[in-house]
Order: sequence, then C-alpha cells, then structure tokens
Amino acid sequence: MEQFDDLFNDTTLNETMSFLDEKKNVKTADGLYRVDMTKVKDKKRGYRAELRFLPNLTQDPELIKKYLGDRWTDESTEAIGPSALEKVTHYVNIRQLPELKGYYDSPKNFGDKCALTDTYYALVNSKNALLMEKAKMLNYSKKYFSYVLVIKDEQQPECEGKIMVFQYGAQIKDKIAAERNGEITGEPCNVFNLQTGKDFRLIVKEIDTGDQTFPDYKMSSFKESPSSIYLPTTDGLKNIPLEDGKIPAKLQVKVKTFLTTREVELEDFGARKLTDEQQGKISQIVAYLTGNNTGNLPTESGNNASADDFSFDEEEEEIPMNDSSDEFDFDFDGN
Repeated sequence: MEQFDDLFNDTTLNETMSFLDEKKNVKTADGLYRVDMTKVKDKKRGYRAELRFLPNLTQDPELIKKYLGDRWTDESTEAIGPSALEKVTHYVNIRQLPELKGYYDSPKNFGDKCALTDTYYALVNSKNALLMEKAKMLNYSKKYFSYVLVIKDEQQPECEGKIMVFQYGAQIKDKIAAERNGEITGEPCNVFNLQTGKDFRLIVKEIDTGDQTFPDYKMSSFKESPSSIYLPTTDGLKNIPLEDGKIPAKLQVKVKTFLTTREVELEDFGARKLTDEQQGKISQIVAYLTGNNTGNLPTESGNNASADDFSFDEEEEEIPMNDSSDEFDFDFDGN
C-alpha cells in the first residue's frame, strides 16, 4: 500500500521535518516523557537516559485525510504526520490574581495575533523598571513534541521500552537540525529515520542562576553512528537487522504495529484554540499588567493591541523570550 511504504521512504520522511525550518516574524499517566530532576542521585552526573526519536505514524481517519491531502483514498489506513508538533505557550503567574494563574496556548499557533505576546514585548520595551518587572509574570515558551522510544532511563526504568511523547525546546531542536545538516559528523542524518537514524543520549543538569533553577540540555547528543530502530524481543529491545540497508519486508509489519500500538497520541499535545473563559482571563491579565481597566481587548481572531491599550510607548525591537532478520526473534505482536 502506498501510504504504508511512506514509513520506510527516506524522501517522504524528510518532508515531515518542517518544524526545523525557521519561521519569521515521570508522571507517565498522560504519556508525556518528563525529566524528573528530583530522582537524580548524583547532581554532577545529571539526569541520564537514551531515547530514539520516532516518526509520527497515525491511523486516525481524520488525521490521515489531513496529512495525505490529495493522496488520500477510501483505502488509506495510515499516514505520516509531522515529526514534531510546535506549540507556543504562555505561563501566567500573577500573585495578586491567583485565579488567573496557568498556561495559555498562544493564538500565534494558528497565525493570529496574541495579546499576551504583544503585552510581554510592550512591557519589556517600555524601559520602565516597574513595567519590565511585570513582564516577568508572563513566561513565554516555544516547545516541540515528538514521539520517542525510551531505550534506557536510569532514573525512571519503568519508562523503558515505552513509546512516549517528548517535549523539548530550542537546545534539542538545534541538535536535531545539526544532524540533518551534517554539522556534527559531516554526514547528514534524519534522526527520525527508522533505518539510519541515531539514538539520543539525554544528559540534563540543573543550572542555578540565583533567582531560579532550570534544566540544561547542552551536554545531550546523538550517537556518532546511525542504527536501525529497536523492537521488543524476548531478550529486551534490539535493533532490527537490515538487508541492503533496508528493513526487511517481513519485519515492516511488526514495526508498523509497534509504532501504532501505543498509549498516547502526539496530536493530543498540540495547541488548542482559546476558550471564551480563557479569553476573558487574558483580558483581565492584560488590563492588570498595563493599567488599562477598560477590558476592551481584541478577540482571538484579531488580537491587535492598540496604543490605547498601554500607558507607554511600544517599540519595534523584539526581545528573545527562550544481519538476517531470521537471527532475531522479534516477538512484538501488538498484544
């Protein structure tokens, strides 16, 4: 079947890497792989694990239509989606207004203006010490979400062998891009490739700035040599042996079954449109931070903050927010 062949087609898989293109202007119950620094015994050594980034193979009928587009037919049963979902989120923490505390997905995820983003830049660019301090109540983050296979995890061994969703930021995204561009070894590598991808050594250490502590991923890296994807066997996870550089046809079905028999769906972590209740809260947030108590903020479809919304001048400057297959008994059958 044509769509199924996409999973083992290098060209098609490369087309799912658009999240790397620059754009201008463990709680495991939910399937999200979390780095739990509280479980690190040796702080100098840091959090250690090995992950394998996986392609986004979906069997959801609606997503199949979306991802295949003109290629969709009534016989389509699976499709390859983006290797990573990108999401811009704001975390608001105003001590004086605890009822407004929480995460808000930015309308920028859908190509719309974002009142919280505009407010953040306006506060920072105001050159007013009080207003710049208020900007710290708005935390901006751009995160990426991808499927990963947890190969090893010294701190959370219960995650090993599971397909989970990994949330990461610019540091790891840049490492993925560097591999694709051949900047590390001189050989380009799509780390999501099932046949020639690379395992990822996750090393996380805490950085203490005095004001806050945050995780640092700069020591993490992909292994130098490429390898094939893993499958569960009676002896644990093992790499699939390749034939002429490809996964043998008789094992491709097992690979597909393994990738789709998971307890989590990547798209569940994608951006969501703001609800009316969230829009109301954002109006209150902006009013408090800017001193504008009229509550006249634009809606999600048109978040244009006018000069009247602020008690100071906005500036244009932007501030950065942050062998033979018969030799192996692959016993995974989806049960």
